[in-house]
Parts: sequence; C-alpha cells; structure tokens
Amino acid sequence: MFLNRLVRTQPVQWLWIGLVIMVAIVLMVVRPALSTSNQFHGSSILYGKVSDTRHWYDTHGHNLVAHAKVTINSLPPQITYTDDQGQFRFEGLRDIKYRIAIENPQETNKAYTFVTRVEGRTGQFYDLASDEKHNLKEMDY
Repeated sequence: MFLNRLVRTQPVQWLWIGLVIMVAIVLMVVRPALSTSNQFHGSSILYGKVSDTRHWYDTHGHNLVAHAKVTINSLPPQITYTDDQGQFRFEGLRDIKYRIAIENPQETNKAYTFVTRVEGRTGQFYDLASDEKHNLKEMDY
C-alpha cells in the first residue's frame, strides 16, 4: 500500500518515466553497436610478397622489400609489416575486392596502391614498380 502510494506521487512518476526513456535510448544506441562488433568476418586469407624491381640487384631476391607497411581496407582496416623476406599475411577476410596500400620504408610520403580480389587462400606478388599511378609520374620521355 505504501509502495503503491509512493509510486503514484507526481515527482516519482516523472522519475520513472525519465528512467524508462533513458533505458530505451541506451538500448537504441548500444544494440546496433554490439551487432556490428559481432559481424561475421570471412575465413579467407591474403598472403604475398612485396618487391621493388626498380632497384634490381641480382636474381637472389634482394629486390624484396623488408619491413614495408601493408594496409588493407577491411573493416576495421588491418595493418601489418613485411618480414625480412618481404612476406606478409592477412586473415579473416571476406571474399571481395580489397585495396592494398604499401609504404616502402626506403621512401617517404609514398603509398603504392593495388586492388586485389580475395577468394579463399589468395597469394599475390606486389611489385612497387608496377603501380601505374606512380609509374606515370616517373616515366622519362
């Protein structure tokens, strides 16, 4: 009886209404955020090597780029670095086209971009000399 009378008083009613509205707003904001964090990520893999044949020394793989920053435009974007043999690997990708950006540690302020379609286990060899955007600027006529 006392609790019933307490809940029915005007200030307390507004408090309950405000609390219900606040909980509804929190649920509306948090629920979509939680659903995007649990989105299904694919099971595909992209692996490969990075080279720069503009600086061709010999045939023993010395043109492979070690410690290059490799970024893929997945959600969220993933970043890795090539090892001493110029190799990198991305896992948990969906089977779609991705844009790959590669930054050579010997060059500053240059990012080489490539587009790759990932399907299952996809291996690629990226040659920085074959990036058209930069080759058109560097050609001598």
